[in-house]
Amino acid sequence: MFPVTRRWAYCDHAAVGPLPQPTRDAVVAALDAQTGDGCAGILDIESRLEAVRCAVAAAIGATADDIAFMRSTSDGALVVANGFDWRDGDEVILSDNEFGANAFPWLNLHDVGVRPVLVRAPGQRLTVETLERMATDRTRVVTVSFVGFSDGYRHDLAALGAWCKAKGLIFAVDAIQGFGQLPLDVAACDIDVCYFGVAKWLLSPQGLSVVYVRRELAERLRPALCSWRSVKEPMRFLDYAQPLLPGARRFDGATVNYPAAIGFAESLRLITTAGLENIEAHVLRLGDRFIAGVRSLGLPLVSEVEPAVRSGIVVAGRGRSSVEELQRRARQSNVQVTIRDTGVRFAPHGYNTDADVDRVLSILA
Repeated sequence: MFPVTRRWAYCDHAAVGPLPQPTRDAVVAALDAQTGDGCAGILDIESRLEAVRCAVAAAIGATADDIAFMRSTSDGALVVANGFDWRDGDEVILSDNEFGANAFPWLNLHDVGVRPVLVRAPGQRLTVETLERMATDRTRVVTVSFVGFSDGYRHDLAALGAWCKAKGLIFAVDAIQGFGQLPLDVAACDIDVCYFGVAKWLLSPQGLSVVYVRRELAERLRPALCSWRSVKEPMRFLDYAQPLLPGARRFDGATVNYPAAIGFAESLRLITTAGLENIEAHVLRLGDRFIAGVRSLGLPLVSEVEPAVRSGIVVAGRGRSSVEELQRRARQSNVQVTIRDTGVRFAPHGYNTDADVDRVLSILA
């Protein structure tokens, strides 16, 4: 099902996920439908969108009305950042090692008087203990990545969510580096808004994201991206007085990227059929093999490896090898990982093998 394996030892799912064959075929079929049948082909594809919405809602412990389809991970953060009734002096708590998709939507609120309060990671981590020290009576939102992109740190969403709920704060989660390699239950973790692009661990095309918004919060937010698809009966084009759709549906990004959505449906079916718990166990076992190999080579580990904070992302130090040298070795060996000044990021998925791990280790030796 994964043609990428014919050439690559592909362990770079924290960057871009390769498409499984059924996903690629579904995308091509969607494009062929528009090519051959125009509007009729698109209407047939559009009719399947509700099934995709229901499937992803079930996979994360939500309901269909809680789900919106948008363009990118940032769009989910912007639903709250641009839709909340902020007051001058309000605060948002986030870590200072967040990927830009979950940083700039909040940092950009400075012009409406919202102050970012930064947790200095990795020396500090965004934990309940940290929140107890840093939160004030002006704190309105706590936002965090499920898994950190730079080191694979897994945040305790259940503990953070319970704390935010008890304090009456909005808990916003960027799950792009977690869901797909790890299970996610937004209700069990008391998450108010959760957002993730589908092009990494969800093995799907770019240009589509899923946004979950808790029903009560959705009704409080102003739809800053309100479009013709935000209303209850969008085909009544000139009825400007009609109400908005219920829940998160009002945040749908107008015309959805239908080929990507149809492809995502196939990848999600593959992942949920395999079982997210099984995928988690497999990628952690591959990570154990990688960690042991890195240590045997005498190289440092950038990632924390305690079980409670482990994820499928493990970052190893470069040792004395330059970025350019490691990239050259990787190309020659058909190994795909992310290599930066900060280290080598290893990010396997459920279809990877021990042999893939060993090929990655071979470029570090």
